[in-house]
This record gives sequence, C-alpha cells and structure tokens, in this order.
Amino acid sequence: MHDFGADGALADTVDLDYFSMDWYARVQSIVQFWKELDSIPEELLPTREGREAAERLLFVEARLLDQERLEEWLGLYTDDAVYWIPSDNAERDPRTTVSWEMNDRRRLEERVERLATERAYSQAPTTRTAHLYTNIEVMAFNSDVMHVMCKFLIQTSLVGKLTPRAGWNGFILRKVDDEWRIAMKRISLFDADHPQENNSFTL
Repeated sequence: MHDFGADGALADTVDLDYFSMDWYARVQSIVQFWKELDSIPEELLPTREGREAAERLLFVEARLLDQERLEEWLGLYTDDAVYWIPSDNAERDPRTTVSWEMNDRRRLEERVERLATERAYSQAPTTRTAHLYTNIEVMAFNSDVMHVMCKFLIQTSLVGKLTPRAGWNGFILRKVDDEWRIAMKRISLFDADHPQENNSFTL
C-alpha cells in the first residue's frame, strides 16, 4: 500500500534525522501516497473521535491564522514540524527542487518573532485572511498519528488588494502529551508554478 513506514509518521523507531536525505525521501513517499490515493483504505479509516479531533485542530489552526495569533498558532506544531510550500504542481522531489517555503520549527519561530516586532515591512499592515477548509479526509495510522487532506480557499486582503488563493493541504498530525499537534503542513497552491506574492503565514 505504501513504503514510507507503517506508522505514517515522518520519524519512527529508527528516528530519521530531521531534514536528512532519508527524511526528504520519506516526505516524498508520503506525498506520493496522498496523490495516488483513490479512496481511504478501510484499515486507515479513523474513529469518529479521531476524525472530530483532526477537524477541530484544523479549524483552530485556521482561526488563529485569521486572528493573527501567531504565537498560539505556532504552539499547535510539534518541535520537529515542517511547513512546506512547493513551487510546482508536478510533485517533484524536494531534494532536487526549490520550494517557495521549506521551514523547520526553528525557522517558523524566527519568522513569528520577526512579525511580532512590526518591522517586517512587507507585512505592515498585516495581511487579513479568511481560511475555508473543505473536502476533509482523515486517515488514522495508529492511535498517535493521522494524515489529513483537504481543499482550501483563502481570501486575503493587503492594503485593500483582494487576492483569492486555492489549492489543497496535506497534514500529518501526531499526538504529543495526549494532545494532537501538527507535524507537517504541506500547502499545494493551485498556481504554485506561477510567480507568488508575499505569502508570509497567510497560508
């Protein structure tokens, strides 16, 4: 069914090094699995409680972005999280293809801190957003790991300029201290292969 590990996570008992070549290979395998999926295999169907927990986390994540509560938003992510925006729609290997964004947790923290200084002039004033998530599909690999795919529509406004953004997201959720957290957010823009404006954390 897939070859990235039975646990569905980015790291397993072998503990892949964060952002190592093997780690990239596993990321690529997971995304390829998402892209080739016809329907969710019966053995990966979540419980009702699992699906509700996944939906709640995505809705909270979207609301915190819309309310510009970025420190709280960052608290939804694991210590080894990745925030990834590819620069193409062909799903090419991230080891050999430049991405719009490929941020680890440290880089996410730096960006949130910089925005808090109000000296990020490309975000002064900040971009207003309204996130809509739909077509949510959840896969449960075990009691501690879920994958979620969804479509998104994001309306942004920067100094009165309105820009709609669309595409699909892939999330890996992991339970940490009995709380669900985001281990990966992959943002596949409908127009990723075209020039992009400043996205900041509007996605």
